[in-house]
Parts: sequence; structure tokens; C-alpha cells
Amino acid sequence: MFIEGIITPIPSEAIVPFAGYLASTGQLSLIPVVLAATIGATCGSTVSYCLARWVGRPFVLRIGKYIGINENTIGKADRWFEKYGTRGALFGPMFPGIRSIIAYPAGLTKMNLKKYVPYFFMGSLVWNSTLTIVGYYLGDGWIEFWKSTANFDVIVLSVLAVGIIGFLAYRHYNKKSIAPEPKE
Repeated sequence: MFIEGIITPIPSEAIVPFAGYLASTGQLSLIPVVLAATIGATCGSTVSYCLARWVGRPFVLRIGKYIGINENTIGKADRWFEKYGTRGALFGPMFPGIRSIIAYPAGLTKMNLKKYVPYFFMGSLVWNSTLTIVGYYLGDGWIEFWKSTANFDVIVLSVLAVGIIGFLAYRHYNKKSIAPEPKE
């Protein structure tokens, strides 16, 4: 979970439910699984926040031109975090893809770290609790669920649905939260 907080090589959706399953077998305990996942994610995210704050805008602008980041993009992030910063830190950990990167714009925009960490922790706690409980209650069914090729369609459709909803939510809030630049 610490590594996922920095970059997503292995998503929490694969790790945390399995730990919940292990808790259902008695090999792990439910509450420590949730806390370990949440603390790991929060620590990793805090490292990302500090890294982004340390390298700063000049570095991001220098390399950003190769990946589509410019001053306008960072300006949008600044305005978004001014308006929705704590909500972004709270809800960001609950969305795949956003969870691993939310710390970078928070650090670049210099969001208050004392606000960022508790909100990220709370959002991560909700997400990790949900994933752990899913794995716990599926029990042995969790293994069968992942073995079954019939459920592959369910997984793909679920990921697709979450992606579409996330994209539509992003577009909706992006249009509302960023006022047009005044013309000179």
C-alpha cells in the first residue's frame, strides 16, 4: 500500500480484499489489516506530496512539456485545489487512478500538509475498510471469484463503469470549478 501511494504497480483492489480473505480464515485480524493498508497508503501518498512539493513547478514545467503539462494545466490544479482541496484529498483515495496521483497536484499547489494528510487518511480508511470487508465476507468465494473466467466480464464492466463515472465526474467538476480566464 505504501508503494501504491507513490505509484500504482499493484492496485489496492488486488491486495486489500485478499488480506480481508486472510482475516476471514483467521490468518490475519480484520482491524489491523484495515489500519495497515490505510497507514501504508497515507505514508506513500505523503512521500508523493513531499516529492512534488520539493521538485516544484520549474521541474514539472521543464519535463511536463513532454507529457502535456504546462503552466495552464498547473494553474487549473491550483484553482481546483483552492476550491476543492480537502474534498479532493478525502474522496481521491476512493477512486482508482486518482488515488495514486492526488498527492502530486496537492504538493505542487502547496496544499496545507496538515489538512491533506488527515483527509487522505479518512478517505483511504473508508476505501480500505470497504475492500477488506468485501474480501472478508466473500471468504473462500473470493478465491473462486478470481479463478472464475465468467466473472472476468463482471470485473471488466465494473472497471469500465467506474472509469466512465470518474471521467464524467471529473469533466463536470472541472467545468464548474475553473472560472474562465479574464480576457485582456
